[in-house]
Amino acid sequence: MDKAWVYRWRVAWALGLWTLLLPVGAAFAQTVSSDAAAVGVVHLSARAQQRVPHDWLAVTVAARQQGADPAAVQAQLARVLDGALAQVRPLQCPGQLEASSAGVQVQPRYGREGQIVGWQGSAELLLQGRDMGQVASVAAQLPGLVITGLQLSLSRDTIARAEAALREQAIAAFRQQALEVARAFGYAGYALGEVHVSAASPDGGPPRPLLRAQAMAAAEAAPVLTVEPGQTTLEVTVSGSIRLTARP
Repeated sequence: MDKAWVYRWRVAWALGLWTLLLPVGAAFAQTVSSDAAAVGVVHLSARAQQRVPHDWLAVTVAARQQGADPAAVQAQLARVLDGALAQVRPLQCPGQLEASSAGVQVQPRYGREGQIVGWQGSAELLLQGRDMGQVASVAAQLPGLVITGLQLSLSRDTIARAEAALREQAIAAFRQQALEVARAFGYAGYALGEVHVSAASPDGGPPRPLLRAQAMAAAEAAPVLTVEPGQTTLEVTVSGSIRLTARP
């Protein structure tokens, strides 16, 4: 066999093997580099909480009507709702007492044979605001409507103020924790990495329904509905990573 040809074949084989191993070597180098970058990185989390008293009341009042003609049922509901709104409008004050229509529905009533035997409908009005006493009083005195739901929650302004204070507390706690951890590992300080700040805010949702007996009792009782505010827990969490620096 020609020695020159054998030499060229060996060189080509060696170059091919080197080409195959090159990506593996690059991947190995990249892994080592990534692991080295993670050295001295610590993940932390700090949390601040506060119990905040409810300052917002939402009450739903509703009118019910039945009849043989759907148009007549709807017209009667509209009259009741218009009368209630006319009574509430002069009392409205943004943030203190607000009123809005919550919907009107008219649907058929069916007999045992599946035929339509009449029509029934409902009209709802939502009253809400910070002045809980006035909201409850007005809701209980509207003619032709009964209280069907209520919801105690926090106003948006209260949530914003409380979360701003909690955010400062959580960030201060995170920084203090980061410094203590750095010193515990023998470092003099740290560099801030990626940080996430999240708030767990309550979602009051729609007014919760009252039981039928409670609604009837509220309609027949004294003109003022008794409301006892509770509290909601607000929470802000700060989580992220730090890199330990400046080893003494």
